[in-house]
Amino acid sequence: MNRILSGAVLGALAVAVFGLWTNIVSLQFPWTPDIDFTEVDVQLTLPEEAKITAIEPITLDCRARVHALVPVEGRREHSAFGRVYRTDTLTMEAIGDVDTCIEGSSAQVQYNSDGTTDVTIAGEDIVFVRPRVDAVKTADSVHVNKGLVGRWTDVFPWVDTDLGLTPLSYAYAQNVIGGSECMQAAYTVTEGILIDAYTEQFIANGADPQKLTVTIDGAPNFDDPPALDLGDVEMSVNSGAITCSVSDDLEGGISTPISQ
Repeated sequence: MNRILSGAVLGALAVAVFGLWTNIVSLQFPWTPDIDFTEVDVQLTLPEEAKITAIEPITLDCRARVHALVPVEGRREHSAFGRVYRTDTLTMEAIGDVDTCIEGSSAQVQYNSDGTTDVTIAGEDIVFVRPRVDAVKTADSVHVNKGLVGRWTDVFPWVDTDLGLTPLSYAYAQNVIGGSECMQAAYTVTEGILIDAYTEQFIANGADPQKLTVTIDGAPNFDDPPALDLGDVEMSVNSGAITCSVSDDLEGGISTPISQ
């Protein structure tokens, strides 16, 4: 009888371990006690530089859409009584974009006595807006590893699950895409797109292309986007730790965006 009972207990334990390991079983305490001996530290980094992968003209209120690929590595360390007992890790390749727009009066137009037309765009009126990550295209690249300790300790009520690695990584990638480093890299191409767009617009309105000159005076203010409000957390990116470059396929100009 003892052997049968022992075998049943071991069998139940083995099934429980397998269920937790494969995520078939998920256990949670029905209450959350007020415990203050734990701590969570999250670190997000770029294992390699972000890439501007494509820039396309658009016909909305803005002139160009910049596409980017941002590799992200994340670590989330759980501590109790000052000692790390669990480390969650994440890797992902975020795919997203940001729009290049022109604010204010758009352009100054000078009609000269010799029949030529000069169109001047103020560089400070060029802004980069609406950085975003495409969750659908990015999802397949997201890999989270909690390890066996993580799967077991998720059941305990003092484990903080509010700051998940995945949403924080999406927010981090979004700020990288709209950050100063990537926008400065992209501007080497978007500058030409903006000039071409205004040239085509004035030609469509009857301007003589041989007597038309479109220039950009100055450069945009490459400011980092505002910090994202994630409830109890503000997400911002240290631009000094970010590197971003234009893909080799894009060096010559416009290319098509990533589709996955």
